Amino acid sequence: MTDYLYDTINKKDMRQKKERSINISIGILLYIFSSVLLFNACNTGDRDTYITDLKCCNMTDPEGIDFPLLSWKIKSSRPGVEQATWEIEIASRQELLKKGEADVWKSGKQISGQQFGIQPEADFKEGSSYFWRVRIWGNNGEATQWSEPACFSIGLLNEASWNAKWITYSNPDQHALPYFRKVFSTDQKKKITKALVYFCGLGAGELYMNGRLVDATRFLDPAQTNYEQYALYSTFDVTGLLENGENVVGVMLGDGWFSQDGAWGGANFSYGEPMLRLQLIISYKDGTQMIVGSDEKWEWTEGPVRKSNIYLGETYDANYEIEGWNKVEYSSEGWQKALVVKENMPPRLLPQLIPPIRKKEVLSAEKIWQDSLGNWIFDFGVNVAGIPLLKVNESNGTKITIRFAEGIDQHKGLDFRSTGWIHHGDIFKDQYICNGKGMEEWSPRFTYHGYRYAELSGVTEKPDRETLKLIVVHSDIEHSGTFECADEQINKLHEMALRTVKSNLHGIPTDCPIREKCGWLGDVHAYVKMANMNFQMENFWHKYLEDIRSGASKEEKSTLFHERYNNTFYFTDKAAGIPYMIAPGKRLCGVASPDWGTVLVQLPWWIYVYYGNQQILEEFYPQMKQWTLYVNSLAKNEERKKLYNRETTSVVYQGLGDWCPPLYESTDPTPVEFTSTAFHYLDAKIMEEAARLLGKKEDEEYFSILQEEIAREMIAIMYDPVNKTFGTQTADAIALDLGLVPDGDENAVSASIVKNMNEKSEGFMHCGIFGLCRIGSMLARHGNAEAAWTMFTKKGEHSFEWMWKSADATTLWETLPINEISRKGALSASYNHPMQAGFDISFFEDIAGIAPDPAGYGFKVIRFQPLFCDYLPWAKASIRSPYGEVISSWKKENDILEWEISIPPNSTGLVTFPFKGEVTVNGNKLEDGDFSRVESAQGVVSYRFPSGNFHIYNHQQ
Repeated sequence: MTDYLYDTINKKDMRQKKERSINISIGILLYIFSSVLLFNACNTGDRDTYITDLKCCNMTDPEGIDFPLLSWKIKSSRPGVEQATWEIEIASRQELLKKGEADVWKSGKQISGQQFGIQPEADFKEGSSYFWRVRIWGNNGEATQWSEPACFSIGLLNEASWNAKWITYSNPDQHALPYFRKVFSTDQKKKITKALVYFCGLGAGELYMNGRLVDATRFLDPAQTNYEQYALYSTFDVTGLLENGENVVGVMLGDGWFSQDGAWGGANFSYGEPMLRLQLIISYKDGTQMIVGSDEKWEWTEGPVRKSNIYLGETYDANYEIEGWNKVEYSSEGWQKALVVKENMPPRLLPQLIPPIRKKEVLSAEKIWQDSLGNWIFDFGVNVAGIPLLKVNESNGTKITIRFAEGIDQHKGLDFRSTGWIHHGDIFKDQYICNGKGMEEWSPRFTYHGYRYAELSGVTEKPDRETLKLIVVHSDIEHSGTFECADEQINKLHEMALRTVKSNLHGIPTDCPIREKCGWLGDVHAYVKMANMNFQMENFWHKYLEDIRSGASKEEKSTLFHERYNNTFYFTDKAAGIPYMIAPGKRLCGVASPDWGTVLVQLPWWIYVYYGNQQILEEFYPQMKQWTLYVNSLAKNEERKKLYNRETTSVVYQGLGDWCPPLYESTDPTPVEFTSTAFHYLDAKIMEEAARLLGKKEDEEYFSILQEEIAREMIAIMYDPVNKTFGTQTADAIALDLGLVPDGDENAVSASIVKNMNEKSEGFMHCGIFGLCRIGSMLARHGNAEAAWTMFTKKGEHSFEWMWKSADATTLWETLPINEISRKGALSASYNHPMQAGFDISFFEDIAGIAPDPAGYGFKVIRFQPLFCDYLPWAKASIRSPYGEVISSWKKENDILEWEISIPPNSTGLVTFPFKGEVTVNGNKLEDGDFSRVESAQGVVSYRFPSGNFHIYNHQQ
């Protein structure tokens, strides 16, 4: 019985255990299954689409901004993706985002297709870091996953936030520049989570922490401004450079643009002695902070930079180097206390939101030879902006001199004519004095030069390619566009244009890197569009607009004004708000002429057109309006009209005109009154559209009437209705571009340009900068693509090819050397002038066929319309638009065109096919696809494409 009971009980127990085991197993399976269902439920959404390239103020994870403007890009394997809704979360710590516990801002779902310029509705604390992420819902109603987190930190926004003083040094030598240092100790009991340095060295400074240069490629930082109005500070994350305990911060300070005493066009342009302001904020894990600020307790001594000038060069004596000066263990005995600055310091400090100037690449000489005087000449093959990199082993006290030029003379020595040394009073040179301690390597810190050739003297041994190299320097602007085609001459022109523009981006858009280094207003609007296609220029242009505005803020009595350049100058009063010819800085220039100051209206507009930034129009609208009304008052000035015996109401006679045409001896230059009045018309046209966008109805109506008045009078006075011309190539090109040609006459006016080219300039153009940036496109778009093609590809004299074949040019000269006459006349001008680069826009818009369309600026709507398919076997281009990458790549063989286009998500394309005939898209007939037909007012037929990648096959008939 007992055994039976035991067996029965045991079997029952085993059965119950088995049942429990089965139940548990089923339960686990049910739990896993339900978890999977729950996981899938939580992760349903658009698996084909994701968010990438998160930016704040157009920068990746920026430190020290003023206020965040957020943007992102969408990538998808599906066509036709549009953003319908977005949601953003911002947190004070990254782990809170991962938990879904954003503690700063939760936007909630916002019904909007906007994906850039997003302003969070949150309060941000100075000196604090923030983390953010975004997700969107597409037009299919499905959500993407949250993006990977990005971050930003807020800088110091007002004077009260600075617990640091402006400091300088006493300068008995009046030239030698200082070392500064400060020893400080962190709390060893606390863990450092972040350490940021806010630093402004005027005119430029190098920052060291515990013996290490904080950013070794950064150069001449911060960017130049109107220092009497404001200066910029840079923010550095030095968390990884701090030691637990004692540390030292060091600064080498230079003159830069602030303490400039040998400027182009005049002297006494200095704002004062070099000075610095620095604040280090160390954040600990427990939430406390420690601040180290510049003050009178800092120490300084003379350093090895004995003399520095942004134009004339730098002198460096290695015998004044102090080993270990920026390390904790160094004894600063004998150093002096810093002096607190009492006057001439900038009233405001703002964060630098543009890329810094950087050392970009190192070039070795292609040729080395000795000139008749025994100097060594180095040819680096290309003309760029840069500094020398010297490497020598010489005895103590040996003085080595390096001089610079863009060309060589007939004796194979340096030709200094283009350097403008007469204006500066000396030839530009850098000098290095050796300490004799073995191999020495040096490059200047606080100057740069435009050059291709360097002259080396003072060495005792024959140099080689390692002795002297060239470090290329320019603002670290993102290269956002690419172009290439089957014609090597066009590729060469594109390469020269890019090199020229990059050589002149140094915190401001300079006219040339060797002689003037000035931000001439008129130069910029001649090449702004090509710059926007090739580079991410939005922040850079925004800063330049502020340079113009801040420089214009003061009223000035009796300043120089240009009227019919080389004919009349006069002096006039400048009202507050009216800009100068140059920005920023102290320059000998004068009040802006109508054809130069128009950039104050044009530049905000082109930022809007290419980047979709409508906020820039709102920010600068008062200045844009003031300028346009001011020029209108010039047109109606009775005294000036009497001078020219003209009864006009809209014609503007003041200006410089179509600057620097290659055939400068031409008998029919474009009249100043044409270019100035045309730009006045363009200003009014832009103002009408800006007023409409911003809801300013009265202004919209006023500027609509004004532009009609200007156009009517220009056509009545300046247009020849019989010969269908405004008189010159430039005038006709501008008139076509601005819409000033009477309806129906467009192709005839384009033909007049061709006629003028053939009859007066050997089948080539003779335009200055305002015609050159338009002539190729206007010919191609108005029935004369063959003439445009011939102009770009012509050989021999009167051609672009002549510039490098006969003049050995590697950049675009101030006056293009397209024949021997113009070459000789150009030798005393700059060899590196970006104002001549505007033609490059035609390569993108007309050869590759990519342009922003008025139906949706900022490349919300993209126009695809290549016009050169009859003359080239292939071409391709890409740009990184605010929405993503846009690609147009076509090739033609016989009568068949194959065309790859890529339209980023949240954009659409208007595609115009080059040939009439059968069209297939991704293997299907065009008419079978969901592509709506669009016809423009001019009768051009296009098809609207959604986002995606498309292979187009067009069979010519």
